Amino acid sequence: MKYSYFKIVAVLIFAMALVSPNLKAQNERSLYYMRQIPQASYANPAFVPEFKFYLGVPGASSIYAAYNNNGFKYADVVTRRADDSLVLDQHKLLNALGAKNDLGIRINEELFALGFKAGKSYICLSLNTKAIFNFHYTKDFMSLLINGNEQFLGKSVDLSGTTANGIAYGEAALGFARQINSKLSVGARLKYLYGIAAIETQNSKLSFATDQKTFALNVTSDIQVNMAQPTDDKNKVDMNTIFSNPGMAFDLGFTYALTNKISINASILDIGSITWKKKATNYISVKPNSSFTFNGVAINDLFNNKQTSDSTFNHLLDTINNKLSIKEEHKTFKTRLAQKFIVGASYKLDTNTLAGVVIRNEFFAGSYNPSLTLSINHEFGRIFSAMLSYSYTDRNFLNIGTGFALNLGPLQIYGVVDNVIAAMQITRSQTVNAQMGLNFVIGYPRKHKKPKEPVLPRIPPSPLKGDPKSSLTS
Repeated sequence: MKYSYFKIVAVLIFAMALVSPNLKAQNERSLYYMRQIPQASYANPAFVPEFKFYLGVPGASSIYAAYNNNGFKYADVVTRRADDSLVLDQHKLLNALGAKNDLGIRINEELFALGFKAGKSYICLSLNTKAIFNFHYTKDFMSLLINGNEQFLGKSVDLSGTTANGIAYGEAALGFARQINSKLSVGARLKYLYGIAAIETQNSKLSFATDQKTFALNVTSDIQVNMAQPTDDKNKVDMNTIFSNPGMAFDLGFTYALTNKISINASILDIGSITWKKKATNYISVKPNSSFTFNGVAINDLFNNKQTSDSTFNHLLDTINNKLSIKEEHKTFKTRLAQKFIVGASYKLDTNTLAGVVIRNEFFAGSYNPSLTLSINHEFGRIFSAMLSYSYTDRNFLNIGTGFALNLGPLQIYGVVDNVIAAMQITRSQTVNAQMGLNFVIGYPRKHKKPKEPVLPRIPPSPLKGDPKSSLTS
Protein backbone atom coordinates (compact mmCIF):
# COMPACT_ATOMS: atom_id res chain seq x y z
CA MET A 1 0.00 0.00 0.00
CA LYS A 2 1.52 3.31 -1.09
CA TYR A 3 1.19 6.37 1.14
CA SER A 4 2.19 9.93 0.39
CA TYR A 5 4.74 11.70 2.58
CA PHE A 6 2.05 13.78 4.27
CA LYS A 7 -0.01 10.71 5.19
CA ILE A 8 3.04 8.99 6.64
CA VAL A 9 3.92 12.02 8.76
CA ALA A 10 0.33 12.52 9.89
CA VAL A 11 -0.32 8.97 11.07
CA LEU A 12 3.09 8.62 12.71
CA ILE A 13 2.53 11.84 14.62
CA PHE A 14 -0.94 11.06 15.78
CA ALA A 15 -0.49 7.36 16.55
CA MET A 16 3.01 6.94 18.01
CA ALA A 17 5.32 9.06 15.85
CA LEU A 18 9.00 9.54 16.48
CA VAL A 19 9.51 13.22 15.72
CA SER A 20 7.47 16.27 14.82
CA PRO A 21 7.70 20.06 15.06
CA ASN A 22 6.35 22.54 17.62
CA LEU A 23 6.52 26.30 17.80
CA LYS A 24 7.17 28.53 20.74
CA ALA A 25 9.34 31.28 19.32
CA GLN A 26 8.20 34.71 18.23
CA ASN A 27 9.61 37.57 16.18
CA GLU A 28 7.41 40.35 17.62
CA ARG A 29 9.56 40.78 20.75
CA SER A 30 12.94 42.40 20.10
CA LEU A 31 11.80 43.87 16.78
CA TYR A 32 8.78 45.56 18.36
CA TYR A 33 10.23 49.04 19.00
CA MET A 34 12.73 49.11 16.14
CA ARG A 35 10.73 51.68 14.21
CA GLN A 36 13.68 52.19 11.86
CA ILE A 37 12.79 48.80 10.33
CA PRO A 38 9.50 48.91 8.33
CA GLN A 39 8.69 45.25 9.21
CA ALA A 40 8.24 46.29 12.87
CA SER A 41 4.75 47.47 11.88
CA TYR A 42 3.70 43.81 11.51
CA ALA A 43 3.66 43.60 15.31
CA ASN A 44 1.31 46.59 15.56
CA PRO A 45 -0.46 47.97 12.48
CA ALA A 46 -0.70 51.41 14.19
CA PHE A 47 3.09 51.78 14.08
CA VAL A 48 4.10 54.04 11.20
CA PRO A 49 7.58 53.42 9.76
CA GLU A 50 9.90 56.42 9.87
CA PHE A 51 10.48 56.35 6.12
CA LYS A 52 8.13 58.02 3.68
CA PHE A 53 8.48 55.08 1.29
CA TYR A 54 9.93 51.59 1.43
CA LEU A 55 10.10 48.64 -0.93
CA GLY A 56 11.19 45.24 0.25
CA VAL A 57 13.79 43.48 -1.87
CA PRO A 58 11.68 40.69 -3.46
CA GLY A 59 12.21 37.41 -1.63
CA ALA A 60 14.80 38.93 0.75
CA SER A 61 13.03 41.77 2.58
CA SER A 62 12.28 39.57 5.60
CA ILE A 63 13.37 35.99 6.31
CA TYR A 64 12.56 34.58 9.75
CA ALA A 65 13.38 31.17 11.18
CA ALA A 66 12.79 29.87 14.71
CA TYR A 67 13.56 26.59 16.42
CA ASN A 68 12.46 25.44 19.85
CA ASN A 69 13.16 22.20 21.72
CA ASN A 70 12.65 22.02 25.47
CA GLY A 71 13.31 18.27 25.60
CA PHE A 72 16.91 17.93 24.44
CA LYS A 73 19.78 19.67 22.69
CA TYR A 74 21.34 18.48 19.45
CA ALA A 75 24.71 17.97 21.14
CA ASP A 76 23.05 15.82 23.83
CA VAL A 77 21.82 13.09 21.49
CA VAL A 78 24.02 13.17 18.37
CA THR A 79 27.39 11.47 18.78
CA ARG A 80 30.35 11.69 16.39
CA ARG A 81 32.05 8.38 15.69
CA ALA A 82 35.76 7.77 15.16
CA ASP A 83 35.18 7.80 11.38
CA ASP A 84 33.65 11.29 11.74
CA SER A 85 30.12 10.06 11.00
CA LEU A 86 27.15 11.16 13.11
CA VAL A 87 24.81 8.79 14.93
CA LEU A 88 21.71 9.31 17.07
CA ASP A 89 22.22 8.00 20.61
CA GLN A 90 18.73 6.85 21.59
CA HIS A 91 19.56 6.26 25.27
CA LYS A 92 21.07 9.72 25.68
CA LEU A 93 17.91 11.06 24.06
CA LEU A 94 15.72 9.43 26.71
CA ASN A 95 17.92 10.68 29.54
CA ALA A 96 17.61 14.26 28.26
CA LEU A 97 13.81 14.25 28.03
CA GLY A 98 11.44 15.62 30.64
CA ALA A 99 8.03 14.22 31.51
CA LYS A 100 6.44 16.43 28.83
CA ASN A 101 8.33 17.73 25.82
CA ASP A 102 8.06 19.98 22.79
CA LEU A 103 10.08 20.23 19.62
CA GLY A 104 9.51 22.78 16.92
CA ILE A 105 10.17 25.08 13.99
CA ARG A 106 8.69 28.19 12.41
CA ILE A 107 9.49 29.87 9.09
CA ASN A 108 8.22 33.16 7.64
CA GLU A 109 9.31 34.66 4.33
CA GLU A 110 8.21 37.99 2.92
CA LEU A 111 7.93 37.75 -0.86
CA PHE A 112 6.87 41.35 -1.51
CA ALA A 113 6.40 44.49 0.61
CA LEU A 114 5.65 48.14 -0.13
CA GLY A 115 4.65 51.05 2.09
CA PHE A 116 4.22 54.81 1.73
CA LYS A 117 2.94 57.84 3.62
CA ALA A 118 -0.09 59.76 2.41
CA GLY A 119 -0.56 62.82 4.61
CA LYS A 120 -1.37 61.60 8.12
CA SER A 121 -1.97 58.07 6.85
CA TYR A 122 0.29 55.16 5.98
CA ILE A 123 -0.59 52.42 3.49
CA CYS A 124 1.30 49.16 3.04
CA LEU A 125 1.01 46.01 0.94
CA SER A 126 2.71 42.67 1.57
CA LEU A 127 2.82 39.06 0.43
CA ASN A 128 4.15 36.40 2.83
CA THR A 129 4.44 32.64 3.19
CA LYS A 130 4.30 31.20 6.71
CA ALA A 131 4.56 27.82 8.41
CA ILE A 132 3.86 26.90 12.03
CA PHE A 133 3.75 23.40 13.54
CA ASN A 134 3.10 22.20 17.10
CA PHE A 135 3.76 18.81 18.66
CA HIS A 136 3.60 17.70 22.29
CA TYR A 137 4.75 14.28 23.53
CA THR A 138 5.71 12.55 26.77
CA LYS A 139 8.87 10.75 27.81
CA ASP A 140 6.87 7.50 28.10
CA PHE A 141 5.82 7.94 24.49
CA MET A 142 9.43 8.09 23.27
CA SER A 143 10.57 5.36 25.66
CA LEU A 144 7.93 3.01 24.25
CA LEU A 145 9.20 3.57 20.71
CA ILE A 146 12.86 3.08 21.58
CA ASN A 147 12.87 0.41 24.29
CA GLY A 148 9.59 -1.35 23.65
CA ASN A 149 6.89 -2.16 26.16
CA GLU A 150 8.77 -4.59 28.44
CA GLN A 151 9.64 -1.71 30.76
CA PHE A 152 5.92 -1.14 31.33
CA LEU A 153 5.17 -4.76 32.23
CA GLY A 154 1.96 -4.93 34.22
CA LYS A 155 1.52 -1.15 34.08
CA SER A 156 -1.02 1.10 32.44
CA VAL A 157 0.32 4.20 30.74
CA ASP A 158 -1.77 7.12 29.49
CA LEU A 159 -0.41 8.92 26.42
CA SER A 160 -3.46 11.13 25.95
CA GLY A 161 -2.66 14.68 25.01
CA THR A 162 -0.04 13.75 22.44
CA THR A 163 -1.05 16.29 19.81
CA ALA A 164 0.27 17.84 16.64
CA ASN A 165 -1.11 20.92 14.92
CA GLY A 166 0.37 22.82 12.03
CA ILE A 167 -0.43 24.95 9.02
CA ALA A 168 1.51 26.29 6.06
CA TYR A 169 -0.14 29.12 4.15
CA GLY A 170 0.27 32.22 2.06
CA GLU A 171 -0.88 35.70 3.08
CA ALA A 172 -1.70 38.78 0.99
CA ALA A 173 -2.22 41.81 3.24
CA LEU A 174 -3.34 45.44 2.99
CA GLY A 175 -2.50 47.67 5.96
CA PHE A 176 -3.68 51.16 6.89
CA ALA A 177 -2.52 53.41 9.75
CA ARG A 178 -3.83 56.86 10.65
CA GLN A 179 -2.67 59.53 13.06
CA ILE A 180 -5.92 60.75 14.60
CA ASN A 181 -4.32 63.59 16.59
CA SER A 182 -1.02 64.46 18.22
CA LYS A 183 -1.47 61.64 20.78
CA LEU A 184 -3.46 58.81 19.17
CA SER A 185 -2.66 56.60 16.18
CA VAL A 186 -4.70 53.59 15.04
CA GLY A 187 -4.13 50.90 12.46
CA ALA A 188 -5.62 47.81 10.84
CA ARG A 189 -4.48 45.13 8.43
CA LEU A 190 -6.77 42.92 6.33
CA LYS A 191 -5.38 39.59 5.12
CA TYR A 192 -6.45 37.16 2.45
CA LEU A 193 -5.11 33.66 3.16
CA TYR A 194 -4.58 30.63 0.94
CA GLY A 195 -3.84 27.33 2.62
CA ILE A 196 -0.97 25.11 1.49
CA ALA A 197 -0.93 22.24 4.03
CA ALA A 198 -2.43 21.46 7.42
CA ILE A 199 -2.32 18.90 10.22
CA GLU A 200 -4.81 19.15 13.08
CA THR A 201 -5.49 16.94 16.10
CA GLN A 202 -9.07 17.31 17.24
CA ASN A 203 -8.98 14.33 19.56
CA SER A 204 -6.05 12.33 20.92
CA LYS A 205 -6.77 9.73 23.57
CA LEU A 206 -4.28 6.90 23.77
CA SER A 207 -3.51 4.53 26.66
CA PHE A 208 -1.98 1.07 26.88
CA ALA A 209 -1.25 -1.78 29.29
CA THR A 210 1.37 -4.53 28.85
CA ASP A 211 0.34 -8.14 29.34
CA GLN A 212 2.65 -9.79 31.91
CA LYS A 213 2.68 -13.15 30.08
CA THR A 214 2.65 -12.35 26.37
CA PHE A 215 4.20 -8.83 26.55
CA ALA A 216 1.57 -7.78 24.01
CA LEU A 217 0.46 -4.17 24.09
CA ASN A 218 -3.25 -3.68 24.80
CA VAL A 219 -4.12 -0.29 23.36
CA THR A 220 -7.23 1.84 23.89
CA SER A 221 -7.65 4.81 21.59
CA ASP A 222 -9.96 7.56 20.40
CA ILE A 223 -8.34 9.55 17.60
CA GLN A 224 -9.57 12.23 15.21
CA VAL A 225 -7.06 13.88 12.89
CA ASN A 226 -7.62 16.29 10.01
CA MET A 227 -5.08 17.03 7.34
CA ALA A 228 -4.72 18.68 3.94
CA GLN A 229 -1.91 18.21 1.46
CA PRO A 230 -1.05 20.10 -1.73
CA THR A 231 0.11 17.01 -3.64
CA ASP A 232 -1.56 14.71 -6.14
CA ASP A 233 -1.43 10.91 -6.26
CA LYS A 234 2.11 11.09 -7.67
CA ASN A 235 3.29 13.27 -4.75
CA LYS A 236 3.69 16.31 -7.02
CA VAL A 237 2.57 19.77 -5.87
CA ASP A 238 -0.83 20.69 -7.26
CA MET A 239 -1.04 24.50 -7.53
CA ASN A 240 -4.82 24.37 -8.05
CA THR A 241 -5.13 22.76 -4.64
CA ILE A 242 -3.15 25.53 -2.93
CA PHE A 243 -5.51 28.29 -4.06
CA SER A 244 -8.64 26.27 -3.24
CA ASN A 245 -8.27 26.58 0.55
CA PRO A 246 -9.22 30.20 1.31
CA GLY A 247 -9.21 32.15 4.54
CA MET A 248 -9.40 35.66 6.00
CA ALA A 249 -7.74 37.35 8.97
CA PHE A 250 -7.13 40.82 10.40
CA ASP A 251 -4.86 42.78 12.75
CA LEU A 252 -5.80 45.78 14.90
CA GLY A 253 -3.64 48.13 16.93
CA PHE A 254 -3.26 51.53 18.55
CA THR A 255 -0.62 53.70 20.17
CA TYR A 256 -1.31 56.58 22.58
CA ALA A 257 1.08 59.19 23.96
CA LEU A 258 0.41 59.83 27.65
CA THR A 259 3.11 62.50 27.77
CA ASN A 260 5.88 63.75 25.51
CA LYS A 261 8.03 60.86 26.75
CA ILE A 262 5.66 58.02 27.71
CA SER A 263 3.49 56.04 25.27
CA ILE A 264 1.32 52.94 25.58
CA ASN A 265 0.27 50.58 22.78
CA ALA A 266 -1.54 47.33 22.11
CA SER A 267 -2.38 45.05 19.19
CA ILE A 268 -4.23 41.85 18.34
CA LEU A 269 -2.82 39.86 15.42
CA ASP A 270 -3.90 37.03 13.13
CA ILE A 271 -7.54 36.87 14.13
CA GLY A 272 -8.87 34.54 11.47
CA SER A 273 -8.93 31.04 10.01
CA ILE A 274 -8.48 28.93 6.87
CA THR A 275 -11.12 26.57 5.45
CA TRP A 276 -9.59 23.44 3.97
CA LYS A 277 -11.70 22.14 1.08
CA LYS A 278 -9.37 20.51 -1.43
CA LYS A 279 -7.33 17.41 -0.55
CA ALA A 280 -8.89 17.41 2.91
CA THR A 281 -8.60 14.06 4.71
CA ASN A 282 -10.00 13.06 8.10
CA TYR A 283 -8.86 10.07 10.17
CA ILE A 284 -11.44 9.09 12.79
CA SER A 285 -11.63 6.12 15.15
CA VAL A 286 -14.60 3.97 14.10
CA LYS A 287 -14.92 2.46 17.57
CA PRO A 288 -13.83 5.09 20.09
CA ASN A 289 -12.33 3.75 23.33
CA SER A 290 -12.22 0.18 21.97
CA SER A 291 -9.03 -1.80 22.65
CA PHE A 292 -6.76 -4.05 20.57
CA THR A 293 -3.48 -5.92 20.94
CA PHE A 294 -0.35 -4.55 19.26
CA ASN A 295 2.85 -6.63 19.13
CA GLY A 296 5.10 -3.72 18.15
CA VAL A 297 7.46 -2.77 15.33
CA ALA A 298 11.27 -2.74 15.08
CA ILE A 299 12.05 0.92 15.72
CA ASN A 300 15.70 0.49 14.67
CA ASP A 301 14.53 -0.22 11.12
CA LEU A 302 13.47 3.42 10.92
CA PHE A 303 17.14 4.46 10.92
CA ASN A 304 18.22 2.16 8.08
CA ASN A 305 18.14 2.77 4.34
CA LYS A 306 15.19 4.34 2.58
CA GLN A 307 13.63 1.13 1.24
CA THR A 308 13.66 -0.51 4.67
CA SER A 309 12.25 2.67 6.24
CA ASP A 310 9.44 2.86 3.69
CA SER A 311 8.60 -0.79 4.27
CA THR A 312 8.53 -0.28 8.05
CA PHE A 313 6.39 2.85 7.68
CA ASN A 314 3.90 1.08 5.45
CA HIS A 315 3.72 -1.90 7.79
CA LEU A 316 3.10 0.41 10.74
CA LEU A 317 0.45 2.34 8.83
CA ASP A 318 -1.36 -0.82 7.78
CA THR A 319 -1.26 -2.09 11.35
CA ILE A 320 -2.63 1.18 12.73
CA ASN A 321 -5.42 1.29 10.16
CA ASN A 322 -6.40 -2.32 10.83
CA LYS A 323 -6.09 -2.38 14.60
CA LEU A 324 -7.30 1.10 15.47
CA SER A 325 -10.17 0.81 12.97
CA ILE A 326 -9.46 4.28 11.64
CA LYS A 327 -11.98 5.53 9.08
CA GLU A 328 -10.78 7.83 6.31
CA GLU A 329 -13.12 10.61 5.22
CA HIS A 330 -12.81 13.71 3.06
CA LYS A 331 -14.75 16.47 4.81
CA THR A 332 -14.04 20.20 4.95
CA PHE A 333 -12.47 21.47 8.16
CA LYS A 334 -11.28 24.82 9.51
CA THR A 335 -8.11 25.81 11.37
CA ARG A 336 -7.40 29.04 13.26
CA LEU A 337 -4.18 30.99 12.95
CA ALA A 338 -1.79 31.50 15.86
CA GLN A 339 -3.49 34.48 17.53
CA LYS A 340 -1.42 37.04 19.43
CA PHE A 341 -2.27 39.75 21.93
CA ILE A 342 0.47 42.30 22.64
CA VAL A 343 0.61 45.22 25.08
CA GLY A 344 3.55 47.53 25.60
CA ALA A 345 4.83 50.84 26.92
CA SER A 346 7.80 52.98 25.93
CA TYR A 347 9.79 55.80 27.48
CA LYS A 348 11.82 58.27 25.42
CA LEU A 349 15.11 58.79 27.25
CA ASP A 350 16.25 61.39 24.73
CA THR A 351 15.78 62.26 21.06
CA ASN A 352 17.59 59.13 19.86
CA THR A 353 17.03 56.61 22.69
CA LEU A 354 13.86 54.67 23.50
CA ALA A 355 13.31 52.16 26.31
CA GLY A 356 10.38 49.73 26.04
CA VAL A 357 8.56 46.82 27.63
CA VAL A 358 6.44 44.27 25.71
CA ILE A 359 4.11 41.59 27.07
CA ARG A 360 3.22 39.12 24.34
CA ASN A 361 0.67 36.30 24.50
CA GLU A 362 0.14 33.67 21.81
CA PHE A 363 -2.69 31.17 21.47
CA PHE A 364 -2.54 28.29 19.00
CA ALA A 365 -4.35 24.95 18.96
CA GLY A 366 -5.12 25.06 22.67
CA SER A 367 -1.60 26.06 23.76
CA TYR A 368 -0.74 29.35 25.47
CA ASN A 369 2.70 30.94 25.33
CA PRO A 370 3.41 34.21 27.21
CA SER A 371 6.61 36.25 27.15
CA LEU A 372 8.02 39.46 28.61
CA THR A 373 10.66 41.61 26.87
CA LEU A 374 12.61 44.68 27.98
CA SER A 375 14.51 46.60 25.31
CA ILE A 376 16.49 49.74 24.64
CA ASN A 377 16.89 51.21 21.15
CA HIS A 378 19.35 53.89 20.07
CA GLU A 379 19.91 55.68 16.77
CA PHE A 380 23.54 56.53 16.05
CA GLY A 381 22.69 59.16 13.46
CA ARG A 382 20.87 58.50 10.20
CA ILE A 383 22.99 55.56 9.11
CA PHE A 384 23.05 53.11 12.01
CA SER A 385 20.68 52.09 14.81
CA ALA A 386 20.91 49.24 17.32
CA MET A 387 18.84 47.42 19.94
CA LEU A 388 19.53 45.36 23.04
CA SER A 389 16.80 43.28 24.73
CA TYR A 390 16.14 40.84 27.55
CA SER A 391 13.26 38.33 27.38
CA TYR A 392 11.57 35.79 29.59
CA THR A 393 9.97 33.08 27.48
CA ASP A 394 9.52 29.30 27.41
CA ARG A 395 10.27 29.23 31.16
CA ASN A 396 13.75 30.52 30.34
CA PHE A 397 15.09 33.68 32.00
CA LEU A 398 18.31 33.96 29.98
CA ASN A 399 17.43 35.38 26.54
CA ILE A 400 19.64 38.30 25.51
CA GLY A 401 18.65 39.73 22.15
CA THR A 402 20.24 42.22 19.81
CA GLY A 403 19.49 43.85 16.49
CA PHE A 404 20.67 46.50 14.05
CA ALA A 405 19.58 48.52 11.02
CA LEU A 406 22.19 49.86 8.60
CA ASN A 407 21.12 52.45 6.02
CA LEU A 408 23.54 52.63 3.10
CA GLY A 409 21.85 55.29 1.05
CA PRO A 410 18.51 53.87 -0.11
CA LEU A 411 19.51 50.30 0.84
CA GLN A 412 18.69 49.14 4.36
CA ILE A 413 20.22 45.97 5.84
CA TYR A 414 18.87 44.70 9.15
CA GLY A 415 19.04 41.73 11.48
CA VAL A 416 17.41 40.78 14.80
CA VAL A 417 18.07 37.85 17.17
CA ASP A 418 16.09 37.19 20.37
CA ASN A 419 18.78 34.95 21.88
CA VAL A 420 22.24 35.89 20.62
CA ILE A 421 24.01 33.31 22.81
CA ALA A 422 21.92 30.50 21.33
CA ALA A 423 22.54 31.76 17.80
CA MET A 424 26.29 31.39 18.33
CA GLN A 425 25.93 27.88 19.84
CA ILE A 426 23.09 26.29 17.87
CA THR A 427 24.04 22.67 18.58
CA ARG A 428 23.93 23.36 22.32
CA SER A 429 20.82 25.52 22.33
CA GLN A 430 17.17 24.64 22.78
CA THR A 431 15.63 27.88 21.55
CA VAL A 432 16.97 30.09 18.77
CA ASN A 433 15.46 32.45 16.21
CA ALA A 434 16.67 35.11 13.81
CA GLN A 435 15.24 37.60 11.32
CA MET A 436 17.09 39.47 8.59
CA GLY A 437 16.31 41.33 5.42
CA LEU A 438 16.91 44.04 2.83
CA ASN A 439 14.75 47.09 2.06
CA PHE A 440 14.89 50.06 -0.27
CA VAL A 441 14.00 53.13 1.83
CA ILE A 442 13.42 56.77 0.94
CA GLY A 443 12.54 59.84 2.99
CA TYR A 444 14.17 59.37 6.39
CA PRO A 445 13.23 62.45 8.47
CA ARG A 446 15.88 64.60 10.08
CA LYS A 447 15.48 64.86 13.83
CA HIS A 448 15.86 68.43 15.02
CA LYS A 449 17.30 68.94 18.44
CA LYS A 450 16.04 71.73 20.65
CA PRO A 451 17.90 74.87 19.57
CA LYS A 452 20.23 76.39 22.10
CA GLU A 453 19.91 80.06 23.07
CA PRO A 454 22.23 82.16 20.88
CA VAL A 455 25.39 83.47 22.51
CA LEU A 456 25.74 87.17 21.72
CA PRO A 457 29.23 88.64 21.49
CA ARG A 458 30.10 91.17 24.18
CA ILE A 459 30.97 94.32 22.19
CA PRO A 460 31.26 97.60 24.10
CA PRO A 461 28.99 100.35 22.73
CA SER A 462 30.65 103.07 20.69
CA PRO A 463 30.43 106.63 22.19
CA LEU A 464 27.79 108.95 20.82
CA LYS A 465 28.65 112.33 19.40
CA GLY A 466 28.08 115.13 21.89
CA ASP A 467 28.15 112.77 24.83
CA PRO A 468 30.10 114.48 27.63
CA LYS A 469 31.31 111.10 28.86
CA SER A 470 33.08 110.50 25.61
CA SER A 471 35.30 113.52 26.06
CA LEU A 472 36.20 112.40 29.54
CA THR A 473 37.22 108.97 28.38
CA SER A 474 39.10 110.11 25.35
